[in-house]
Amino acid sequence: MIGISWGGAVDGEGGRCMLVIERPETAGASLDYNRLKAAPLSSDWAEAAEREARIHSIHVYPAKFPALIFQKAIELATRRGVEVKRIGDIFCGSGTVLYETAVRNLEFWGCDINPVATLIARVKGMRPDLEAFTAAADRISLRFETASRASTLSPVAVSRLTPWYRAGQFEDLVKLRNAIESETEDHSEARLLFDCAFSAIAKPTSQWKARSTKPARHEEKTPAPVLQSFQKQCRLMMAAWAEASSATLPPFEVHRADVKSVPGPAAPLDLIITSPPYAMSYEYADVHQLSALWLNYAEDHRDLRRDVIGTASRRSNLSFALRNLNPVGLQIVFRLFEKDRALAESLASYFLDMQQVVGRCHDFLRPGGVCVFVVGNTQLKDVRIDNANHMVECFIDAGFENISVLRRPLSNKPNTPYRQANGRLSSTPTRMGIYAEEYVVMAQRR
Repeated sequence: MIGISWGGAVDGEGGRCMLVIERPETAGASLDYNRLKAAPLSSDWAEAAEREARIHSIHVYPAKFPALIFQKAIELATRRGVEVKRIGDIFCGSGTVLYETAVRNLEFWGCDINPVATLIARVKGMRPDLEAFTAAADRISLRFETASRASTLSPVAVSRLTPWYRAGQFEDLVKLRNAIESETEDHSEARLLFDCAFSAIAKPTSQWKARSTKPARHEEKTPAPVLQSFQKQCRLMMAAWAEASSATLPPFEVHRADVKSVPGPAAPLDLIITSPPYAMSYEYADVHQLSALWLNYAEDHRDLRRDVIGTASRRSNLSFALRNLNPVGLQIVFRLFEKDRALAESLASYFLDMQQVVGRCHDFLRPGGVCVFVVGNTQLKDVRIDNANHMVECFIDAGFENISVLRRPLSNKPNTPYRQANGRLSSTPTRMGIYAEEYVVMAQRR
């Protein structure tokens, strides 16, 4: 079996601060299912004492990565003797790691398969001229009144969008899109900025149920007025940029691509900080469907599920999984198979993807480079999906060393430990229990 010992000097905090995973002495040895519950709970990784930069609030994003993790990961890598100059995030999401890297004048390389995520991330890494942005926003607002009401979207996209909007709201959003496209050039910096602003108001102006992380229509909802929402969003973005450092940010790379196949960074990374998607918790293509359709990323948002890690729409042949899953993954998949074969096949696909992902991280890092993964466990059909335990096994198989684990508490989750069918958190017991903590799994390339 894999040895487990307490490491008091790993992160410099002293005492029983981190669970250290030693490499197995025999081939095929594996970590016991659910063993990581022994990892210590660290409040130092929970909540920052200071408010996050306002830039992180320019667009709503599910399960947004906390900026505190970035700072703690930098400190950890430094204590492990790593001089950090190049940082990567292979599931870069809305760009928290990108921004925190850039404001420290470090280099960033990242990727995400979700086009809405990479749009937000790129905007966070930009530092536009505020006077020019304000003038463009004013021109768009003026043009809105006389803009065409004819949509340039495909009939398929329109058929997907219209059920989410009242007739007047949809028409106003068409006018706003046409105004933006008239005042900005394709693929320009200005277009990216105003695409992000438009994306941020796509749900508030719709009948999408507020704060729902799954598609749910709320008939009684009063949608926000389109033009006023756009103007308010532009003011929010300007305030965020005004608050941030005025210094020019260093160049960065953000690729809309699958981490399993994206060409790696030109120069090796010193540190990877990331949080992989939970297995079958969020269908990001569905969550961001309004933005994806309006911005013409797809005619049908379901096409964006292809190759997404963690989607329930992809399944792995179980005979193939038997030959390729690591021992922890096999244990969990077989427990779920007894309850639901289809879910077990989707989970097998997720675990196989994550095994490949960790191997790619090994390729991206320089010798001695550090990986910091924030991993959440879930529950399906009353089966504990021990993602963190599986992740540890992935690091071992990929040849990493100095593997250690701690738990970080999540604010408000102890008071809302269940999830409703529409995705909202709840204190009312349901079959979908959630966990009030996440695991931070750290490993170093030899």
